[in-house]
Amino acid sequence: MQVAASPASILIVDDDRGLLRLVQSALRREGFSTATAASGQEALQWLTSQQADLLLLDLKLPDLEGRDLIQQLAQRQRSVPFVIITGQGDERVAVEMMKSGALDYLVKDVKFLEFVPTVVRRALAQLERDRKLAAAEEALRRNEARYRALLHAMPDLMFRLHRDGTYLDFHAERPQDLLVPPDQLVGMNIREVPLPPALIEQTDTAIQHALDTGQMQAQEFCVRVPTGFKDYEARVVASGQDEVVVIVRDITERKRLEKEILAISDREQCRIGQDLHDGLGQHLAGIEFLSQVLTQKLAARHQPETQSATEIARLVREAISQTRQLARGLSPVVVESEGLMTALEELAANTQKLFGVRCSFACPTPVLIDDHAVATHLFRIAQEAVSNAVKHAKPRKIGVALAQSHDRTILTVRDDGLGLPEPPPTTQGLGLRIMQYRAGIIGAALRVQAEPRGGTSVICSWSRAVGKPPGNEAQPKLKRHLTRGPSEPRIVSRAREPKRTSRRKPASAMIK
Repeated sequence: MQVAASPASILIVDDDRGLLRLVQSALRREGFSTATAASGQEALQWLTSQQADLLLLDLKLPDLEGRDLIQQLAQRQRSVPFVIITGQGDERVAVEMMKSGALDYLVKDVKFLEFVPTVVRRALAQLERDRKLAAAEEALRRNEARYRALLHAMPDLMFRLHRDGTYLDFHAERPQDLLVPPDQLVGMNIREVPLPPALIEQTDTAIQHALDTGQMQAQEFCVRVPTGFKDYEARVVASGQDEVVVIVRDITERKRLEKEILAISDREQCRIGQDLHDGLGQHLAGIEFLSQVLTQKLAARHQPETQSATEIARLVREAISQTRQLARGLSPVVVESEGLMTALEELAANTQKLFGVRCSFACPTPVLIDDHAVATHLFRIAQEAVSNAVKHAKPRKIGVALAQSHDRTILTVRDDGLGLPEPPPTTQGLGLRIMQYRAGIIGAALRVQAEPRGGTSVICSWSRAVGKPPGNEAQPKLKRHLTRGPSEPRIVSRAREPKRTSRRKPASAMIK
């Protein structure tokens, strides 16, 4: 239930008691609460203990001038908004009092009593507007102070850009993080900032999509700053018909930790693979040898258990083969530039052997990748794509291809299976998310597309020119020394190019 507002309180100060009663009656008829005082001292005494919303003050009182009464109230910090009452011929003094803070003035003429309620309502309306304006200004100041505190507490870079890419405003807690001097940024176009052309086009596309769809656009990128390479995450949000806000966050440390976690995982898998080969594999090899000796002894004695011993030896050889394949899957890439080709070739051969699906590997010209972390991520992407095809697509054949085009390495896994579902699922499966995550770690682009004649292609494109330099995470220094057993097919390697001796140059597309 809304409580009705109490009527405004008006104090009328005038030495003419008859006029006081007339003014009081006129205001009460309009619903105002009134009080009267016939002298300046009486008004001061009343205002000492009570509060009035408005003061109607006669300029000429027997004991105090109206001007003196206002000054004394100010000194006592009891100031009240006031309207001046003056006689005819004193308008000049009234105007001077308005310059000192009076809201309005009334002249004691024949229409005086008629104008009193109108002037009072107008003065109170002005006070209400001033009160609301002051409250709004105070709220604005508090909000500005709050937002300013938030901005200073945020380490992120924030930019306001026009649709055409012009910088309108920015916030940078650390101006040294900007790629241009702060006093030159506003008014510049994003195409004038020393950024890689591909990143500029990507940002421009994100701006247009954010404005056209109203949805937040996110992207991650790596650029070279004066202190080295840094990873950033940018979020583009529409903030008007032709403006966007871009929030840029430094995620270098997060990316480093993510890569370190993956490196630890890869090292642990490699260690498990070595333990399987050197521990369980050797143990099984010993059992196989003893089984063969037992078989020979039983055969020499023409014992009926010879066939069973032979079967045991065969099962042990299969266990050895499976152990080696498992170990090779956990440690697939040799720490050499040609290791990815060898691992993908073995992946195709093992897929065909284990699942009965025709799986081929094509690499027209040798593709050498010196960065072991990149090679490992590319292999894991191929491994996940092949696994998804076998599980979900029911293909007759799968093709794995590795190619080099200028400075770009392209890995393709294509199958002739059921293809992508229609309509496409609203959420991505775990396998696809993992592939996209690994691609993002090495700065590669991953896309999944339906083939015109049926089936699905997973294409991962990694560029040396725009990728980051090799990571500093610790990598295994020893080659994988797993050996093939007699029961495993020997894979014939194609001719290799001579191993490169020079390190590849830093990516020229990155800014300084």
